[in-house]
Amino acid sequence: MNRRERIEAALRGSPVDRPPVSFWGHFYHRESSAEDLVSATLEFQAEHDWDWVKLNPRKHYHVEPWGVSYRYSGRAAEKPVLEAWPVHQGQDWLAITERPPDRGALAEQIEAVAMLRRALPDDVPILQTVFTPLAILGEMVEEPGELRLHLKTHPHAVRGALEAVTRTFEPYVRAVLRAGADGIYLATVDWASRDLMTPELYREWARPWDLRLLEAARGARFNVLHVCRRRNLLFECADYPVAAFSWAATDPLNPSLADGLARLPGAVMGGLSHDGALLQPDPEHAVAEFRRALEATGGRRWLAAPGCSIAPATPAAHLRAVRAAARAVASPAERAM
Repeated sequence: MNRRERIEAALRGSPVDRPPVSFWGHFYHRESSAEDLVSATLEFQAEHDWDWVKLNPRKHYHVEPWGVSYRYSGRAAEKPVLEAWPVHQGQDWLAITERPPDRGALAEQIEAVAMLRRALPDDVPILQTVFTPLAILGEMVEEPGELRLHLKTHPHAVRGALEAVTRTFEPYVRAVLRAGADGIYLATVDWASRDLMTPELYREWARPWDLRLLEAARGARFNVLHVCRRRNLLFECADYPVAAFSWAATDPLNPSLADGLARLPGAVMGGLSHDGALLQPDPEHAVAEFRRALEATGGRRWLAAPGCSIAPATPAAHLRAVRAAARAVASPAERAM
Protein backbone atom coordinates (compact mmCIF):
# COMPACT_ATOMS: atom_id res chain seq x y z
CA MET A 1 0.00 0.00 0.00
CA ASN A 2 1.13 3.55 -0.57
CA ARG A 3 0.41 6.20 2.06
CA ARG A 4 -2.85 7.44 0.59
CA GLU A 5 -4.18 3.91 0.08
CA ARG A 6 -3.28 3.04 3.67
CA ILE A 7 -5.07 6.06 5.06
CA GLU A 8 -8.17 5.59 2.93
CA ALA A 9 -8.38 1.94 3.99
CA ALA A 10 -8.05 2.93 7.65
CA LEU A 11 -10.79 5.53 7.28
CA ARG A 12 -13.11 2.92 5.74
CA GLY A 13 -12.28 0.31 8.37
CA SER A 14 -10.71 -1.98 5.77
CA PRO A 15 -7.56 -4.02 6.47
CA VAL A 16 -4.27 -2.12 6.25
CA ASP A 17 -0.74 -3.41 5.83
CA ARG A 18 0.18 -1.44 8.95
CA PRO A 19 -1.33 1.45 10.93
CA PRO A 20 -0.87 4.87 9.32
CA VAL A 21 1.07 7.23 11.58
CA SER A 22 1.84 10.94 11.75
CA PHE A 23 2.96 13.59 14.24
CA TRP A 24 2.92 17.38 14.17
CA GLY A 25 3.91 20.32 16.32
CA HIS A 26 4.72 24.02 16.28
CA PHE A 27 7.90 25.51 14.88
CA TYR A 28 7.58 28.74 16.86
CA HIS A 29 10.64 30.34 15.29
CA ARG A 30 9.54 29.39 11.77
CA GLU A 31 5.78 29.94 11.55
CA SER A 32 5.46 33.63 10.70
CA SER A 33 5.42 33.23 6.91
CA ALA A 34 4.21 30.64 4.43
CA GLU A 35 7.75 30.04 3.23
CA ASP A 36 9.17 29.42 6.71
CA LEU A 37 6.26 27.22 7.79
CA VAL A 38 6.38 25.09 4.66
CA SER A 39 10.16 24.76 4.82
CA ALA A 40 10.04 23.62 8.46
CA THR A 41 7.17 21.22 7.72
CA LEU A 42 8.99 19.68 4.76
CA GLU A 43 12.17 19.20 6.80
CA PHE A 44 10.16 17.45 9.53
CA GLN A 45 8.47 15.25 6.92
CA ALA A 46 11.79 14.42 5.23
CA GLU A 47 13.20 13.32 8.58
CA HIS A 48 10.28 11.10 9.58
CA ASP A 49 8.34 10.16 6.41
CA TRP A 50 4.87 10.33 7.97
CA ASP A 51 1.83 8.90 6.21
CA TRP A 52 0.05 12.28 6.13
CA VAL A 53 1.06 15.87 6.85
CA LYS A 54 -1.03 18.01 9.16
CA LEU A 55 -0.02 21.62 8.58
CA ASN A 56 0.39 23.24 12.00
CA PRO A 57 0.33 27.02 11.52
CA ARG A 58 0.45 29.67 14.23
CA LYS A 59 -2.92 29.59 15.97
CA HIS A 60 -3.47 33.32 15.64
CA TYR A 61 -3.56 33.25 11.85
CA HIS A 62 -7.30 32.78 12.41
CA VAL A 63 -7.66 36.14 14.16
CA GLU A 64 -5.01 38.36 12.59
CA PRO A 65 -7.68 39.76 10.23
CA TRP A 66 -9.33 41.30 13.32
CA GLY A 67 -6.17 42.80 14.81
CA VAL A 68 -4.79 40.09 17.08
CA SER A 69 -1.00 40.12 17.34
CA TYR A 70 1.62 38.13 19.23
CA ARG A 71 5.27 38.82 20.07
CA TYR A 72 7.84 36.12 19.26
CA SER A 73 11.13 35.63 21.07
CA GLY A 74 12.80 33.88 18.14
CA ARG A 75 13.49 30.80 20.26
CA ALA A 76 12.26 27.49 18.87
CA ALA A 77 10.67 26.17 22.05
CA GLU A 78 9.14 29.41 23.35
CA LYS A 79 5.50 30.21 22.69
CA PRO A 80 4.68 33.70 21.43
CA VAL A 81 3.06 36.17 23.82
CA LEU A 82 -0.27 37.88 23.18
CA GLU A 83 0.18 41.61 22.56
CA ALA A 84 -3.10 42.95 21.15
CA TRP A 85 -6.67 41.70 20.88
CA PRO A 86 -9.90 43.36 19.72
CA VAL A 87 -12.51 42.45 22.35
CA HIS A 88 -12.17 44.01 25.80
CA GLN A 89 -15.86 44.30 26.66
CA GLY A 90 -19.04 42.71 25.43
CA GLN A 91 -20.08 45.47 23.06
CA ASP A 92 -16.78 45.11 21.16
CA TRP A 93 -18.18 42.02 19.44
CA LEU A 94 -20.30 44.38 17.34
CA ALA A 95 -17.12 45.51 15.57
CA ILE A 96 -16.23 41.96 14.43
CA THR A 97 -17.29 41.98 10.80
CA GLU A 98 -16.70 39.72 7.82
CA ARG A 99 -13.20 39.78 6.30
CA PRO A 100 -11.98 38.74 2.82
CA PRO A 101 -10.46 35.25 2.84
CA ASP A 102 -7.95 36.04 0.09
CA ARG A 103 -5.88 38.64 1.94
CA GLY A 104 -3.37 38.76 4.76
CA ALA A 105 -2.90 35.75 7.00
CA LEU A 106 -5.67 33.73 5.36
CA ALA A 107 -4.19 34.18 1.89
CA GLU A 108 -0.81 33.23 3.34
CA GLN A 109 -2.20 29.94 4.65
CA ILE A 110 -3.86 29.13 1.33
CA GLU A 111 -0.49 29.67 -0.33
CA ALA A 112 1.21 27.48 2.29
CA VAL A 113 -1.11 24.61 1.38
CA ALA A 114 -0.42 25.13 -2.32
CA MET A 115 3.35 25.21 -1.73
CA LEU A 116 3.19 22.07 0.38
CA ARG A 117 1.10 20.24 -2.20
CA ARG A 118 3.58 21.08 -4.94
CA ALA A 119 6.49 19.84 -2.83
CA LEU A 120 5.08 16.58 -1.46
CA PRO A 121 4.51 13.30 -3.32
CA ASP A 122 0.95 12.79 -4.51
CA ASP A 123 0.37 9.92 -2.08
CA VAL A 124 0.93 12.11 1.01
CA PRO A 125 -2.40 13.65 2.09
CA ILE A 126 -2.41 17.16 3.57
CA LEU A 127 -4.65 18.52 6.32
CA GLN A 128 -4.96 22.22 7.07
CA THR A 129 -5.77 23.28 10.62
CA VAL A 130 -8.93 25.36 10.99
CA PHE A 131 -10.46 26.38 14.32
CA THR A 132 -14.20 26.24 14.89
CA PRO A 133 -15.93 29.64 14.79
CA LEU A 134 -16.47 29.73 18.56
CA ALA A 135 -12.80 28.84 19.07
CA ILE A 136 -11.83 31.69 16.74
CA LEU A 137 -13.86 34.09 18.86
CA GLY A 138 -12.05 32.67 21.88
CA GLU A 139 -8.78 33.94 20.41
CA MET A 140 -10.14 37.52 20.28
CA VAL A 141 -10.25 37.95 24.08
CA GLU A 142 -7.47 37.88 26.63
CA GLU A 143 -8.94 34.88 28.48
CA PRO A 144 -11.57 32.32 27.35
CA GLY A 145 -13.69 33.05 30.41
CA GLU A 146 -14.43 36.51 29.05
CA LEU A 147 -16.16 35.08 25.99
CA ARG A 148 -17.95 32.57 28.19
CA LEU A 149 -19.38 35.50 30.18
CA HIS A 150 -20.33 37.40 27.04
CA LEU A 151 -22.46 34.47 25.85
CA LYS A 152 -24.76 35.42 28.72
CA THR A 153 -24.35 39.20 28.88
CA HIS A 154 -24.12 40.09 25.17
CA PRO A 155 -25.64 37.15 23.24
CA HIS A 156 -26.80 39.21 20.25
CA ALA A 157 -23.35 40.74 19.73
CA VAL A 158 -21.62 37.38 20.05
CA ARG A 159 -24.00 35.77 17.54
CA GLY A 160 -23.23 38.53 15.08
CA ALA A 161 -19.51 37.92 15.51
CA LEU A 162 -19.99 34.18 15.04
CA GLU A 163 -21.83 34.86 11.81
CA ALA A 164 -19.09 37.21 10.56
CA VAL A 165 -16.33 34.74 11.35
CA THR A 166 -18.21 31.84 9.76
CA ARG A 167 -18.89 33.85 6.60
CA THR A 168 -15.16 34.63 6.46
CA PHE A 169 -14.03 31.05 6.91
CA GLU A 170 -16.55 29.26 4.66
CA PRO A 171 -14.88 30.53 1.46
CA TYR A 172 -11.46 30.16 3.10
CA VAL A 173 -12.10 26.44 3.67
CA ARG A 174 -13.15 26.01 0.06
CA ALA A 175 -10.01 27.83 -1.09
CA VAL A 176 -7.79 25.62 1.09
CA LEU A 177 -9.25 22.53 -0.56
CA ARG A 178 -8.79 24.00 -4.03
CA ALA A 179 -5.16 24.73 -3.12
CA GLY A 180 -4.53 21.03 -2.52
CA ALA A 181 -5.58 20.09 1.00
CA ASP A 182 -7.25 16.69 1.33
CA GLY A 183 -9.34 17.90 4.24
CA ILE A 184 -9.49 20.23 7.19
CA TYR A 185 -8.48 19.46 10.75
CA LEU A 186 -11.29 21.26 12.56
CA ALA A 187 -10.17 22.02 16.12
CA THR A 188 -12.48 22.99 18.98
CA VAL A 189 -9.59 24.30 21.16
CA ASP A 190 -10.99 25.15 24.64
CA TRP A 191 -14.64 25.00 23.78
CA ALA A 192 -15.76 21.35 23.58
CA SER A 193 -14.80 20.64 27.18
CA ARG A 194 -16.95 20.45 30.28
CA ASP A 195 -14.36 22.67 31.94
CA LEU A 196 -15.84 25.58 29.98
CA MET A 197 -19.13 24.49 28.38
CA THR A 198 -22.07 22.25 29.13
CA PRO A 199 -23.35 20.01 26.34
CA GLU A 200 -26.41 22.26 26.05
CA LEU A 201 -24.31 25.40 25.67
CA TYR A 202 -22.10 23.74 23.08
CA ARG A 203 -25.13 22.73 21.04
CA GLU A 204 -26.43 26.30 21.18
CA TRP A 205 -23.23 28.28 20.66
CA ALA A 206 -20.91 26.07 18.64
CA ARG A 207 -22.61 23.28 16.75
CA PRO A 208 -24.51 25.29 14.09
CA TRP A 209 -21.40 27.18 13.04
CA ASP A 210 -19.13 24.12 13.25
CA LEU A 211 -21.41 22.34 10.82
CA ARG A 212 -21.32 25.23 8.39
CA LEU A 213 -17.54 24.96 8.09
CA LEU A 214 -17.83 21.20 7.60
CA GLU A 215 -20.44 21.84 4.91
CA ALA A 216 -17.91 24.12 3.20
CA ALA A 217 -15.48 21.18 3.31
CA ARG A 218 -18.05 18.68 2.05
CA GLY A 219 -16.59 16.40 -0.59
CA ALA A 220 -13.12 16.32 0.97
CA ARG A 221 -12.24 12.74 1.88
CA PHE A 222 -10.08 13.38 4.94
CA ASN A 223 -11.87 15.86 7.19
CA VAL A 224 -10.97 15.42 10.86
CA LEU A 225 -12.65 16.79 13.99
CA HIS A 226 -10.16 17.42 16.79
CA VAL A 227 -11.91 17.70 20.16
CA CYS A 228 -9.37 19.33 22.43
CA ARG A 229 -8.83 19.24 26.18
CA ARG A 230 -9.84 16.85 28.91
CA ARG A 231 -13.41 16.18 30.03
CA ASN A 232 -14.26 16.62 26.38
CA LEU A 233 -17.61 16.65 24.63
CA LEU A 234 -16.52 14.15 21.99
CA PHE A 235 -19.76 12.20 21.88
CA GLU A 236 -21.80 15.40 21.61
CA CYS A 237 -20.12 15.74 18.20
CA ALA A 238 -20.40 12.09 17.17
CA ASP A 239 -22.68 12.88 14.23
CA TYR A 240 -20.40 15.51 12.71
CA PRO A 241 -19.74 14.57 9.04
CA VAL A 242 -16.02 13.82 9.26
CA ALA A 243 -13.84 10.89 8.27
CA ALA A 244 -11.98 10.73 11.59
CA PHE A 245 -12.19 11.96 15.17
CA SER A 246 -9.08 13.08 17.04
CA TRP A 247 -8.77 13.62 20.79
CA ALA A 248 -6.48 12.98 23.76
CA ALA A 249 -7.60 9.39 24.25
CA THR A 250 -4.84 8.66 26.78
CA ASP A 251 -6.26 11.21 29.24
CA PRO A 252 -8.21 9.27 31.90
CA LEU A 253 -10.91 11.97 31.92
CA ASN A 254 -11.61 11.44 28.20
CA PRO A 255 -13.09 8.50 26.29
CA SER A 256 -10.58 5.81 25.34
CA LEU A 257 -9.86 4.72 21.78
CA ALA A 258 -11.99 1.63 22.41
CA ASP A 259 -14.86 3.86 23.58
CA GLY A 260 -14.49 5.91 20.42
CA LEU A 261 -14.52 2.88 18.15
CA ALA A 262 -17.70 1.66 19.83
CA ARG A 263 -19.60 4.94 19.60
CA LEU A 264 -18.21 6.96 16.68
CA PRO A 265 -19.06 6.31 13.02
CA GLY A 266 -15.66 7.40 11.69
CA ALA A 267 -12.09 6.35 12.26
CA VAL A 268 -10.25 7.27 15.45
CA MET A 269 -7.02 9.25 15.42
CA GLY A 270 -4.66 9.39 18.40
CA GLY A 271 -3.35 7.07 21.07
CA LEU A 272 -0.02 8.79 21.84
CA SER A 273 0.09 11.20 24.80
CA HIS A 274 1.72 14.42 23.63
CA ASP A 275 2.26 15.53 27.22
CA GLY A 276 3.07 12.11 28.71
CA ALA A 277 4.87 9.17 27.18
CA LEU A 278 6.38 11.24 24.37
CA LEU A 279 8.21 13.39 26.92
CA GLN A 280 9.58 10.53 29.04
CA PRO A 281 13.36 9.95 28.94
CA ASP A 282 13.02 6.49 27.41
CA PRO A 283 11.30 6.04 24.02
CA GLU A 284 10.01 2.66 25.17
CA HIS A 285 7.22 4.45 27.05
CA ALA A 286 5.91 5.83 23.76
CA VAL A 287 6.34 2.48 22.00
CA ALA A 288 4.43 0.74 24.79
CA GLU A 289 1.64 3.30 24.44
CA PHE A 290 1.52 2.67 20.69
CA ARG A 291 1.22 -1.07 21.31
CA ARG A 292 -1.60 -0.57 23.81
CA ALA A 293 -3.46 1.52 21.24
CA LEU A 294 -2.88 -1.15 18.61
CA GLU A 295 -4.32 -3.77 20.94
CA ALA A 296 -7.30 -1.59 21.87
CA THR A 297 -8.22 -0.93 18.23
CA GLY A 298 -7.06 -4.16 16.64
CA GLY A 299 -5.41 -1.91 14.07
CA ARG A 300 -8.78 -1.16 12.42
CA ARG A 301 -10.28 2.31 11.88
CA TRP A 302 -7.24 3.75 13.65
CA LEU A 303 -4.65 6.32 12.66
CA ALA A 304 -1.75 6.51 15.12
CA ALA A 305 -1.12 10.11 16.16
CA PRO A 306 -0.63 12.38 19.16
CA GLY A 307 -3.60 13.54 21.20
CA CYS A 308 -2.62 17.12 20.37
CA SER A 309 0.38 19.01 18.95
CA ILE A 310 3.63 17.62 20.29
CA ALA A 311 5.92 19.85 22.34
CA PRO A 312 9.09 21.25 20.74
CA ALA A 313 11.02 19.34 23.41
CA THR A 314 9.74 15.96 22.17
CA PRO A 315 12.83 13.85 21.38
CA ALA A 316 13.15 12.89 17.73
CA ALA A 317 14.27 9.45 18.91
CA HIS A 318 10.81 8.87 20.42
CA LEU A 319 9.13 9.72 17.12
CA ARG A 320 11.47 7.41 15.23
CA ALA A 321 10.74 4.62 17.71
CA VAL A 322 6.98 4.94 17.26
CA ARG A 323 7.36 5.07 13.49
CA ALA A 324 9.50 1.92 13.60
CA ALA A 325 6.93 0.17 15.81
CA ALA A 326 4.17 1.05 13.33
CA ARG A 327 6.19 -0.26 10.41
CA ALA A 328 6.93 -3.47 12.27
CA VAL A 329 3.25 -4.34 12.62
CA ALA A 330 2.39 -7.40 10.55
CA SER A 331 -0.42 -7.17 8.02
CA PRO A 332 -3.68 -9.05 8.75
CA ALA A 333 -2.69 -11.75 6.26
CA GLU A 334 0.68 -12.19 7.92
CA ARG A 335 -0.89 -12.32 11.38
CA ALA A 336 -3.23 -15.08 10.20
CA MET A 337 -0.37 -17.30 9.02
